[in-house]
Amino acid sequence: MSRRRIIFIVGGIVSSVVVLIPVILHYQLRAKTKAYIVELKAQGEPMDLAAVIPPPVPPDQNSAEIFLNADGMFDGSSHTESSLETNSVYGMKMVAPGKAMIRWQQPDIRDIDGTNSWENVSAAIVQNVKAFAVLRQIIEKPTFAFPIKYERGVADLDFTNLHLIESRRSAQRLESAALCALHQNDPGSAVKNLRAILAFEKAMRDERLAISELVRIAIANIALAVNWEILQSPDLTDRQLAELQNDWTGLEFIRAEENALTMERATAEISLAKWRSSHSEFQNSLDLKKKARESMGLSDDDETILSKAKTTTKVFMWRNWWSYPDELRMLKGYQVLVDTARRVETNGCFTIALKKQDSELNQLGISELDNEFDSLFSGKMDFHSMLSESINTLAGLSRKVMRIEAARQMIVTAIALRRYQLKHGNYPADLNSLVPEFVFAVPIDPVDGNPLRYRQKADGTFLLYSVGENGKDDGGDPSLEKGVTSSSYNWQSPHALDWVWPQPATEEEIQAYYKQVSTKSNRR
Repeated sequence: MSRRRIIFIVGGIVSSVVVLIPVILHYQLRAKTKAYIVELKAQGEPMDLAAVIPPPVPPDQNSAEIFLNADGMFDGSSHTESSLETNSVYGMKMVAPGKAMIRWQQPDIRDIDGTNSWENVSAAIVQNVKAFAVLRQIIEKPTFAFPIKYERGVADLDFTNLHLIESRRSAQRLESAALCALHQNDPGSAVKNLRAILAFEKAMRDERLAISELVRIAIANIALAVNWEILQSPDLTDRQLAELQNDWTGLEFIRAEENALTMERATAEISLAKWRSSHSEFQNSLDLKKKARESMGLSDDDETILSKAKTTTKVFMWRNWWSYPDELRMLKGYQVLVDTARRVETNGCFTIALKKQDSELNQLGISELDNEFDSLFSGKMDFHSMLSESINTLAGLSRKVMRIEAARQMIVTAIALRRYQLKHGNYPADLNSLVPEFVFAVPIDPVDGNPLRYRQKADGTFLLYSVGENGKDDGGDPSLEKGVTSSSYNWQSPHALDWVWPQPATEEEIQAYYKQVSTKSNRR
């Protein structure tokens, strides 16, 4: 055989190997990812959209149109800022560790942005009285079924169809109306407005997206503040309290988190399939991120021909090779988060489940990644981890669910304590005394799975608390951990020793807060 022929054959073999190795690698990576998906399905995991889509809502039970009609009735909803937005009032203002101001008892509404009058708030509410009446209709059928196109994939969902901004805004309007009603000595109207807020919570329960759950948690915190204010009224009836307790008991956050995570996983896979099959689909996703940065006043400095060529090369590498190990890590990360929610639901304890979650995410290398927002603000996209960065973003959802679930258990308990006090003239010696007349079982602290801590106080009040994020019982101390300073008195701070159910602030504490507000206001 001639030397030239040998060189030609060797060259052909080398060329074939150079071509075949990447092709083989592509199919190996793809096969490994598909094998994991098959494994999850064999274990009963809902991986396809059909398995996670919420059940259809009968038209006569859907309050979506009622809600949208009510939102459109408020003054300023279409073109200008509503009078309610300029005359809003917020409840349960924390003014010291473990102490909150009873807002409706104050002669005016003072904050760092200025002072408002109850007359102005009342006038804004009267101006929108018909809209509030329509909003309260949702209490009777608390279900929303907006046209959400899950089949488009998470990257192409039209989040405006969820009407999340409108939902939170409606809750804030109802908060102002409830506090104004309390100021006017009308607790009955305050209870109705709070029940409407809680109806929003229930109505959104089946949207099954992380962003919806975050808004639900924000609305639940609004409801919590209103309920705390209502409990300070001396004119409540047991029936009103029982209605509120029943509404809070019916709310679900842990199962809703699991549903949201499985939906996020299914829709992420839909988007991923579209990106791999179409260069334009993937480029559209990149362009959306670029526009998002531009809308925040950020721009990408490196827009040269060379940089665009590098990006094109990275996109090619991502579609054929890099995306598969990242997808596998993302799917394993989703499974960690889903398992965390299930462990909590089964065992009633977040502390152990979250420790296991952190450990497993560390093993996957996800904890070391940026989250999606870091990448968005920096403009530096890592094509090797762009999928699994979403897990780092979602990992914080479990802790938010822990806080709101602890708050829910405490508000249910606080209402039950008030009902006991209405009947007996004093608070019970222990939480066992609430069973079975006022609660079905002793309320559990979801942080550590033990009963909520409670005891009577010598002044006729009570101490009710959760062990908080550190998982340690510090005797009901609302102070921040040693070495941590903050201007906020958030009773559920992640750095609080215990999460203590707030007691009403004294007049001295309120005046000290007003002095602080005045000082800050003068500095502006």
